[in-house]
Amino acid sequence: MVKQVFTLASVIALTGLVFAGAVVGCSSDAALPSGEQPDAMSDVKRVVDPPAGPEPEPEPEPEPAPSCVSTDPIDATQFPYEKAQRSPRACTDAELTALSAFFEAKVDANEAVLASAWQKEVSDKCADCVFSDGKDAKWTPIIVSDDTLDTVNRGGCIEIVSGKEACGEAYQRATVCRVEACRAKCTTQTELLLCLERVKEIFTGPCKTAHDTMTSACGDGLDSYEAACKGSAWTFEGPIRAQCIIGGDGNDAGADGG
Repeated sequence: MVKQVFTLASVIALTGLVFAGAVVGCSSDAALPSGEQPDAMSDVKRVVDPPAGPEPEPEPEPEPAPSCVSTDPIDATQFPYEKAQRSPRACTDAELTALSAFFEAKVDANEAVLASAWQKEVSDKCADCVFSDGKDAKWTPIIVSDDTLDTVNRGGCIEIVSGKEACGEAYQRATVCRVEACRAKCTTQTELLLCLERVKEIFTGPCKTAHDTMTSACGDGLDSYEAACKGSAWTFEGPIRAQCIIGGDGNDAGADGG
């Protein structure tokens, strides 16, 4: 099982999990450009010369990749969440860049990301804002367990930019649910990443309740909240900016976001 190999935080940090519009299908009826009329001959059968020689055999349709999305409903309320900690100007833009560079170097080298080494890249004030063990009444952007990443608190950023704690909580739980729906049965990292792309299957299947709760709590602004919390390279960048650089309320967090 992937659960034994990949931590939840590393999966979330390495993948851009996006939810807005995830379950909405696309229409196949494209509108014509303004002023154009449909071709009056489009429904008339035209007589054409048959091709010379035998018709080529049609190529077989490729078989769809097997899905390892869990079919068991997941109760997302089991996943913990605490209100976002806010510490304006605890970190600088340069420190956020340093944290991202450290993480990227470790990923490129296929080395473990130890929180004790990671937090030395920044000041104590910044490290105290970014890292915690998740046992306090408020959560930092990165939750650590046994010196390794345990959770990336994207819900905290969503909470701040939306101004709604319930939205942040529901978003974080839907984030974890999506990953858990794939980690349960996927056996390789490739399978896991392909599974995470099956957004509609996940949110109409095992995580339907989590998705419905999130869309209800966040409303029509979810796409803008996600955009405000987007990082330039890693998903933890938006939460760090919102909680430890800006630390404000509402969409102020998105003003300088990546």
